[in-house]
Amino acid sequence: MRLPGLSDSEKRVRNDFLNGARTTFTARDPALDDIAHGASWGPDRTIRADFLKKLIEEVGERRAPLRVVGARIVGPVELEYLELGYSLSFSSCYFDEEIDLHDTRLRRLNLRGTRLAGLMGAQMHVDGSVVLHESRIDGRLRLDSAVIGGGLLVTDAMVCNPGGMALRVDRARITGDLSLWGTTIEGSTLLRDTRTDGVLSLESARLISTGEFAMDAARVQVGSDLVGDGLYAEGQIRFSGAQIAGLFRLADAKLNNPGDIALEAYQIRVGADLQLYRGFEATGQVRIPGAHVAGHVRFDEAVLRGNGEDALDARYVEVGGAIRCRKMHSTGALRFASARVGSDLDFSEALLTTGTRGADRNILFLGHLRSAELTLRFAAPPEGGIHLANAQVGVLNDDPATWPPRLAHDGFAYERIAEPGSLTGRIEWLKREIGGYRPGPYEQLASVYRRQGLEGEARRVLLAKQRARRKTLSLAARPWGFVQDAAVGYGYRPERALGWLVALLITGTIVFGLHHPIPSGPDKAAPFNPLIYSLDLLLPVINFGQGRAYVATGGYQWVAYLLTAAGWILATTIAAGVARAVNRA
Repeated sequence: MRLPGLSDSEKRVRNDFLNGARTTFTARDPALDDIAHGASWGPDRTIRADFLKKLIEEVGERRAPLRVVGARIVGPVELEYLELGYSLSFSSCYFDEEIDLHDTRLRRLNLRGTRLAGLMGAQMHVDGSVVLHESRIDGRLRLDSAVIGGGLLVTDAMVCNPGGMALRVDRARITGDLSLWGTTIEGSTLLRDTRTDGVLSLESARLISTGEFAMDAARVQVGSDLVGDGLYAEGQIRFSGAQIAGLFRLADAKLNNPGDIALEAYQIRVGADLQLYRGFEATGQVRIPGAHVAGHVRFDEAVLRGNGEDALDARYVEVGGAIRCRKMHSTGALRFASARVGSDLDFSEALLTTGTRGADRNILFLGHLRSAELTLRFAAPPEGGIHLANAQVGVLNDDPATWPPRLAHDGFAYERIAEPGSLTGRIEWLKREIGGYRPGPYEQLASVYRRQGLEGEARRVLLAKQRARRKTLSLAARPWGFVQDAAVGYGYRPERALGWLVALLITGTIVFGLHHPIPSGPDKAAPFNPLIYSLDLLLPVINFGQGRAYVATGGYQWVAYLLTAAGWILATTIAAGVARAVNRA
């Protein structure tokens, strides 16, 4: 049935459609054909929306596509709930009002280079792809719960709905790729619970929002890679609970949400690498707590400006490979507490600054970390402290020149130090403990030196431990510590006891050789020997008979008393040192 009252342009569309041809309205002048001027196109290229709907109803079950190029469509295009056995293609067209394809079924939808006032495509079923390459949408683009057998390609396009929802594709099912490559979106983007079997591309996209978030892609499922190289965003980006079979890469991306969260990826699962690196910048906190990454996590050369307090939250992450933060520059705290890293956690040439945080606060949190290796070779000493309490690593690879001013390493366990450096410097490293003296760090370092065959260094560390402990004692208890230190180095310098013994023995021999004691009784005593007499005084458990047979007189009695007291002190400190050695064994 022929429709009455058709314009010449509508007649052309009808005839071409029935004959399986494309209808093209162009002036062959790029300036005049620009869709920015589409509102001024005249009747010769104008089509009514009512005409399109009646035409579709007229042809019924048809297989050839409806293809129009360069037309202006006036009025709301209401094609909801229709079942079309063909494709719709409106390239380089201008739609005055919204297109409604709610719960519509068709083979393919091509809106390449077209200006739309909005598109309602919720629950739409498309056998092939939906193409909006170089299109401009001044309004909402809604494809929530849509089923798309090919790809959703919103590429090099513009979607503008400032202050509201601009792009909504939540709970959609896409067999091919979901691409926003090069697209600018003003307003919020929603991809929650969407599944795409191909690549999710955000490359060179610009997401600008003044609302709660720029993009919410919570629980999105990606069958291949998620790539956002060159992404620019104003507002929060969310990927919490996302599952990505391949890699997740945001190289050279710029995320801006000052004072708040720039990237939220709580409990994300990544089948390959997570790469926020090589020019990646985030003004606002980056959060990936509880993330599971089968490959590596890379922040190489990233710039994290934080939210005023924290720059990165990576607590409880589980990484099969390494976490590499080489040449990272962060402002604010980095949190890797309770992380599990299969290989190396590497901060080589990283620069950690505090921003508004005070330098007396921790800037790197590694408590309860488990890692095969930990590399702390910063570009400069961090401005804050490092919290290492109860962390366990295989190899500690650090640089004394970039040690932080403060450390919390009570309970920190490591099997080996890659480059121990000087013992004096390493003991100073222990003294940087935030909580003051703790015995654990000294014992841990001593055990590592023993495993590396450095027994002498281990003893010196344990001696330093006792000296540090002595400073925590009361004033009344400290003198005995000084005595033990001077006599035998708390048992770790037993050679000192022999030195004291020899010095006192020589002193006694000289003194009593010049001033003989008198016999203690009428009994005949053995001839006096100043050496043996001094030994009797010095060795309380050994008696050669001289000490009882002779008695020093006058002021020399005090010399005898001194030797006797010194002997008991030496004996006691030696016994304490032996007991300590037995306990270590």
